[in-house]
Amino acid sequence: MGLEIYIPLTLSVITALAVATRNLLGSYSKQIALLTRLDENVKVALVGLESLRIIDTDTNSRLDALARRLDDLERYLQLASAGQYPHPFTPRAAHRD
Repeated sequence: MGLEIYIPLTLSVITALAVATRNLLGSYSKQIALLTRLDENVKVALVGLESLRIIDTDTNSRLDALARRLDDLERYLQLASAGQYPHPFTPRAAHRD
């Protein structure tokens, strides 16, 4: 076999390696871009979850305050309907939220 066979064969192998390397690097860069976008989206989701937790805590505290006020009013009405009026019981301060 002469040199005329090895030159095209060598060039074909080098070209195949170059194309494979380019495809591999292109795929790797796409993966990095997608991982970066995923990381940003996860951070945004975590901020949203934290704000929902704050809202949930605030809502629970308001519901607890309303439940206490309802209990006070029910007790007040029980005493008033039992004829114990005037009585020393007064509902808790009604502060507006």
